[in-house]
Amino acid sequence: LVIDTYGYSTGAGQLKVQSPQRLLDTRDAATWPFGIARAGSKVIVQVAGRGGVPSDAAAALLTVTVANATGDGFVTVWPCDAALPNASTINTWAGQLRSNLALVELAANGTACLQLTSLHGTPVDLIVDAAGWTTGGPARPNISTTPIAPVGGILPAPGSPIANGPLGGPGCSLANAAFCDTFDAPKGAGTRTGDLDPVLWGVSRIGDVNPGQAANNIVSAHLQGCGGSAATPPPGDVRICDGQMLEALNDGGGVVNLDTYPKQPFSFGGRTGKVVFDVSADSDGSHGAWPEFAITDEPVPGVRRSISGQVPAHAQNSIGFSIDAGCVNQPNTTGIGVIFYTVDGVYNEVQNSRPNCVTKGSRTAMNHFEVRVSQGHIEVWGTDAGSTTLKQLAVEDIPGGLAFNQGLVWLNDVHYNARKAVEPCACGTQFDHTFAWDNLGFDGPKTYRDLGYDVADANAATSNRSINGDGQTEQGYQIGTGPQSFTVTGVTKGSATKAKVVFNDYTFDAGPTMVSINGHAAVAADWRSTDATFAWRSVSVEVPLSDVVGGDNTLTFTSGSASTIIANVSLILVAAAPVP
Repeated sequence: LVIDTYGYSTGAGQLKVQSPQRLLDTRDAATWPFGIARAGSKVIVQVAGRGGVPSDAAAALLTVTVANATGDGFVTVWPCDAALPNASTINTWAGQLRSNLALVELAANGTACLQLTSLHGTPVDLIVDAAGWTTGGPARPNISTTPIAPVGGILPAPGSPIANGPLGGPGCSLANAAFCDTFDAPKGAGTRTGDLDPVLWGVSRIGDVNPGQAANNIVSAHLQGCGGSAATPPPGDVRICDGQMLEALNDGGGVVNLDTYPKQPFSFGGRTGKVVFDVSADSDGSHGAWPEFAITDEPVPGVRRSISGQVPAHAQNSIGFSIDAGCVNQPNTTGIGVIFYTVDGVYNEVQNSRPNCVTKGSRTAMNHFEVRVSQGHIEVWGTDAGSTTLKQLAVEDIPGGLAFNQGLVWLNDVHYNARKAVEPCACGTQFDHTFAWDNLGFDGPKTYRDLGYDVADANAATSNRSINGDGQTEQGYQIGTGPQSFTVTGVTKGSATKAKVVFNDYTFDAGPTMVSINGHAAVAADWRSTDATFAWRSVSVEVPLSDVVGGDNTLTFTSGSASTIIANVSLILVAAAPVP
């Protein structure tokens, strides 16, 4: 038996009733363009001044109906300027259309909020009708002209339009975006990219490796959001819900990263280009988990697995930064740790000017970042959690300049044994952590889009134990000396100008990994002077475009070492598609 209180009467106000008038129907695309209400998404409804309810109403008598439910849960209705209460207005049961009458106090700006909580993250359609109101509320001369919107975090100021868009924010904030993804809905198909569109996005994971024991082992993470927190192996660690991309990563006591990138290059040649994104920047520091940004000249996976004095896995040319620092005597802040770059395979770091930090963000109050980059200079700007005011967080000149002016933009989730983030007790909490991302965009010319075709990850069960009993899956392949072959399907060559095979490899012995396409001559992934044994490499091998055929293609790998392991293998056709 559960009893919730809605309020009481002092006798000062009057209850007025009317024939019900519709305020919200998520099934009606003409009045609600955002679709079915997802679990955890807060829906704001402007009540005062609409549907017969006067602008000075204190509370509203609402009929709340749930439809098209596919799972069990409940909907809470409350005034939007108050915290979400632990209460249910109406329960949802799979397949049942249900209604309930609720007397709801209105927020200072005349709004009421609805939020669905469901057992497995299942959505539901919401219908709200105004059946009456109570008098005695405040005068509201500036009622919002936007009747309804799904939002989260900070309620807009009274009288201002309610921002469209779910938890993350209103969009990419670029006047002329060459690329913009607001992560409005999942578009994946169960492949390596999770909920991300595999045509548009690439995803890679780098985890534990030890030839004969672990071939890129990934510990199942507990993704916080999308209606659940069960331990989930890849590709369920990349999800889209409530208009955000969520990345979950469990480092299991090691150094791991989960990297995502859109297959459209960002050009900053002869100018200062701008990239924007939102993220829940809440790192505990550089011995923990942190979000990271990078631009690489090649679509190489695993850009930043090896850190802390080891030889980094890296692109031949790149620039990026970690969001893992804080400000002295300013608790709950974060900022830019290291800015790193590579020129012709040589890795460098700069850490000079860090004028500000920002308060740590969350899913409902994200940090917005703006990156301004040219061949010889980079600036990073960011906002406090939930704010729109930019602060300069880092500014660096690149000695000698970068060796590229066009590349791929990466959003990375990096861990350095976050279990030990609070030493010496090994009591850090971010070893199993979820970052939320939104509104990735960049300006400049609309270049082209690569077409990428992933070799399916092994996704094999392993008996290796991991921290807290969470299981592991093996995502890579131990090819040894080979040959070992893999097939990619559905290849379309389009207008491609080049073909490349990208992957990570690991070996005890210096020497190239070889790849051939459809039985043609093998091509070597050159062993560079900056490479190291006992470390992951990020590799791009250009193969003859004429070796690639439409439809199915066979990739065959050989090596000079029985220890060789490969992971995150993809066939990339450069400039194969135009930008829509």
